Amino acid sequence: MTRNPARSSARETAASCVTTSAQSRPIFDAASEKHGDITFAKVDTEAERELAGAAGIRSIPTLMAFRDGVLVFSQPGALPADTLEQVIAAVRGLDMDDVRRQVAERTA
Repeated sequence: MTRNPARSSARETAASCVTTSAQSRPIFDAASEKHGDITFAKVDTEAERELAGAAGIRSIPTLMAFRDGVLVFSQPGALPADTLEQVIAAVRGLDMDDVRRQVAERTA
C-alpha cells in the first residue's frame, strides 16, 4: 500500500483506499492533491493479496472510503472526478455517531 507520507493520520477526517487503473489514477491523484486533510492510499492487489481479499476487492479499480476507521463506501469501477467529489462530500457530511449506531445494530 502506498500513502502520501506528507499527510498526518492525526488530521484524517476520512481515508480513501483504492486499487487504481490507468484510467482512474489521474482522477484519484488530483483528488488527493485537492483534499490535503484526507489520507489517500493505493493498494497493489498483486503484492497485497491478503489485504485485498480481506477488503473484498474483486475488481480493479475499487474505491473504498473509511471514516473514523469505519468502511462507509465501497464501489468497484472508475468514478468520474465530479462523482468522486460527491463521494468525498458525502463522507465528510456523515453523522458518525449515527453510523456507529447503525453498525452496532447490524452486528448485534
